[in-house]
Amino acid sequence: MINLIALNAEGRDSKECLRWLEEQPSRSVVYLCFGSRGSFSVSQLKEIAKGLEKSGKRFLWVVKRPLEEEGEKQNEEAAKPGNEFDLASVLPDGFLERTKDRGMVVKFWAPQVEVLSRESVGGFVSHCGWNSVLEGVVAGVPMVAWPLYAEQHVNREVMVGEMKVAVGVNQRVEDGFVSAEEVEKRVREVMETKEIRERSFKLKQMAMAAVAQFGSSTTALANLLHSWTSFTS
Repeated sequence: MINLIALNAEGRDSKECLRWLEEQPSRSVVYLCFGSRGSFSVSQLKEIAKGLEKSGKRFLWVVKRPLEEEGEKQNEEAAKPGNEFDLASVLPDGFLERTKDRGMVVKFWAPQVEVLSRESVGGFVSHCGWNSVLEGVVAGVPMVAWPLYAEQHVNREVMVGEMKVAVGVNQRVEDGFVSAEEVEKRVREVMETKEIRERSFKLKQMAMAAVAQFGSSTTALANLLHSWTSFTS
């Protein structure tokens, strides 16, 4: 019963957030989501909230159940929808009320592809999981790269250094902690820098061309399937 209730709640949240996005100005909202296992400590959640509030930008933020201790590794159990928590208790006092006119916080999950495709979304704070990176690229949305574990740190270097569609956050060396000031700075940067927005749009066009009927990705996949067919026949 708990899981069913949680799923129903998610459905309502997803519809609400999409409706909310439709009401916001073009490229005005920064979307924050850190993947299916992207949980933070309460202290880090509060820093993110402070940074968002100081930035003055509109935001849609997906929050998972917080970790128990500072520096604890991402916990798959903590990210499951059945593990309910009180949102107001893990954010700064009064944050939800103070930002209600320009922000929305959603627990557990949001329909990411649909969110990124909305005209109002102008930035994406991501954990640098490759699926999320590709979704951001296809949507033409500039990103803030905030890797959490494993290959995400390598992906960050590709996003920032090679693709140049993201800005990277500065994380504390010993535990990856990010200050409110850094959150504010990077959110402002990704939402206000014309050059990164233009590069993101160009990369979107390239990505769409690659998967078109005679695009490079479509052709490469067709050739691969042909080679498999030839090998087995």
